[in-house]
Amino acid sequence: MKMAQSFLGNKKQCKWMFACLCLCFLTMDIFAQIERGRFTIGGSGDVSISYTALNRNFNLSVAPSFGIFVVKGFVIGGRYSIGIGSARNYDAKNQVYNTTTTFNTQIGPSLKYYLGKKPLKGVTAVNATYVVSTALSKTNVSNANGFSVGGSVGMAYFLNSNISVETAMYLTASGFEKQLPTTRVGFSVGFFAFVDKKKRE
Repeated sequence: MKMAQSFLGNKKQCKWMFACLCLCFLTMDIFAQIERGRFTIGGSGDVSISYTALNRNFNLSVAPSFGIFVVKGFVIGGRYSIGIGSARNYDAKNQVYNTTTTFNTQIGPSLKYYLGKKPLKGVTAVNATYVVSTALSKTNVSNANGFSVGGSVGMAYFLNSNISVETAMYLTASGFEKQLPTTRVGFSVGFFAFVDKKKRE
């Protein structure tokens, strides 16, 4: 009887030890997601639509990015963005609708920081980009160069040590030659991959 109880007790202890080991390995895997020396590559995108009785605006952008963790949780990298926008406004003086299509490209450095030890982490980012914009209308084609500064705050969910899904609220301020600066607020969703500099042994 005592031997049976001892066997059952040892069996329960082994189960607890096995569960603890699995938890340790899982925790190590989570920590390895944002360790120094890892690379991250991915991108985010957003779509926005606004309209009134007389005006309508549509914007779509995609922003691939690349970076490296210089310290745990902190990424330094670069960002490239391409976007298209369409604005349809009513000219009350001439009683006609005018449509303008805009193409934007942006490139510049970015900084990102991940906060937390669990699969769901907080993430914040800032970036600065050089902007080239081309506007097309029925009677005119214009080009403008400018500068943009932006930041975002959101959450990143790590599906495993190599893939994350991120969503964030962002704010950008842009200025172009001979134009008043503009600001934009929105939400973006992105997917990112995390890889090692060399294959683990």
